[in-house]
Amino acid sequence: MTQVHSCHMEKSQYFKKIWMVRTLILLMMVGFWTSVAQAVELNPPRLDDRWFYASFGVENDAKMEELSELIQRASDSGLNGMLWACGVENYAQWDDARKTRLAKIRKTAEEKGIEIIPILWSIGYGTMINENPNLAEGLPIRDLSMMVSDGRADSVSDACELPNGSMEQWKENRLTEYAFHDQPAEISFCDTQIAHSGETSIRFENFTANPHGHGRLMKEMALTPERLYRASIWFKTENIRGNLQLQIYDQDGGSLASARPAYKPGETTDWTKVSVTFKVPKDGKIRIYAGIWGGEAGRFWLDDLSIESIGLVNPLRRDGTPMVVTDATGKALYEEGKDWVLPKFRLQPWNVNAEGLKLIIPEGSRIRDGETLLVDYYYPPLVGAPQIGTCMSEPELYERFEASARVVMEALAPKKWFLSMDEIRCAGTCQACHDRNISLAAILGDCITKQYEIIRKTDPGAEVYIWSDMLDPNHNAHGNYYVCDGDYTGVWELVPKELIISCWYHDIREKSMKFFSERGFRTQAAAYYDADTLEGCTDWLETCRKTPGCIGIMYTTWEHKYTLLEGFGKMLRE
Repeated sequence: MTQVHSCHMEKSQYFKKIWMVRTLILLMMVGFWTSVAQAVELNPPRLDDRWFYASFGVENDAKMEELSELIQRASDSGLNGMLWACGVENYAQWDDARKTRLAKIRKTAEEKGIEIIPILWSIGYGTMINENPNLAEGLPIRDLSMMVSDGRADSVSDACELPNGSMEQWKENRLTEYAFHDQPAEISFCDTQIAHSGETSIRFENFTANPHGHGRLMKEMALTPERLYRASIWFKTENIRGNLQLQIYDQDGGSLASARPAYKPGETTDWTKVSVTFKVPKDGKIRIYAGIWGGEAGRFWLDDLSIESIGLVNPLRRDGTPMVVTDATGKALYEEGKDWVLPKFRLQPWNVNAEGLKLIIPEGSRIRDGETLLVDYYYPPLVGAPQIGTCMSEPELYERFEASARVVMEALAPKKWFLSMDEIRCAGTCQACHDRNISLAAILGDCITKQYEIIRKTDPGAEVYIWSDMLDPNHNAHGNYYVCDGDYTGVWELVPKELIISCWYHDIREKSMKFFSERGFRTQAAAYYDADTLEGCTDWLETCRKTPGCIGIMYTTWEHKYTLLEGFGKMLRE
């Protein structure tokens, strides 16, 4: 018995050793394949999306031929997709000739192996406003004073004193009554030879003497809070290269409005008036900037800065932007149609010089001549580029998206769609948005989710892409963004994880791609951006290599600059 027991013990130890060796081998194999998997993940990805961006359509035969040649070049360069901004969401309004040209482009792209990806529904740049201008997002104007006389109510203008707006007063080469102008006697100069009016103007040149290429003047003002104003200034240019602008900011550096003079780089233009409309913040304080940012060459002149209050301009008329008229105390509410009538007018949101409207006081109204009225209304602001945003809280918008998706399918039947949801600089400000009692992030997240669902309802197998900036806390997904009311923080948690994020800001590419990858999103790199070399694309490719879930890269040009397209394709092949 002892010998048998000893034999069993020896066998047990023997099998135990075998089990331990096998387990060790198995663990080593698991470790080996894990290392292999990690190595594969860090290897250069298969860039299945090798796209180029085109932002012109088929309005005529010349454009169609230009696009056909571009598709041929892209195909020869090894690219396989065209992100196309051609307004196809409005396909239903196109004439037959334009539809025929699109069909030819579609056929050419199919023959050359170039997939067409439509980009559409840009909330930040006024999608669907061409169909219904009242879908624009609106900023509230409060307590506009209007005086009644002879059956009409007209706005009461605020006195706007702007010291030395004529720029005639100087002291030691410095304009008086201005907060500053950049580097007097080095970049900015008193010019007594050239002026729009009077005897002097201010001239800017030698921009490279400033580390940022700045050549600007700035004036601070206090105005009536929550009222609408128009600022204007005159520009004259000579061989300018840089970004000329008139800009209005609040005291915290938030942008309220901006506009650019019409000029071509390297050419000379005569005096041109540039104007912006803007709503004054609650503290009444603003800063007016005019000049150049990123100046490289040339010179320009500024003269005759002015500011004026404006009244009932471009009032939005939808349920989410109510118009309220009361007596001077704010207690007596007057009824539209009985006490007052808004005259027929055409909404002109892009017209900074649109005239103010007068209310009509019909017979039988409770309003009397000589009475002062207070009016609240909403107007569509021009901000940023400049641009006008669309309200994300109006149900009509999504009905239009559904109809639009159907016509896009008719026109292109795409398998991939791209949401142009970037730079949404006015949002959450109207009554429709406030009545939802949700955050600005939730409003945007709901809008993107509905867009995604509409596309997937139209084509269940569709892939949906989107620009990164409004979902990226390193970029625009935060609070205090232009004239938005609320905070975009956290919106990235409120959108479908199936979205493919197209990251486009070169300077933060590492942070952006990593941020989305860590949250389970697939990504794409929107590279290039009209540089003179492909050096930036090299940076993007390195970032792509290190980013799990990166599926592609795009040659992205806003200036129709396709000189380096072949080089881009060669870089991807290598």
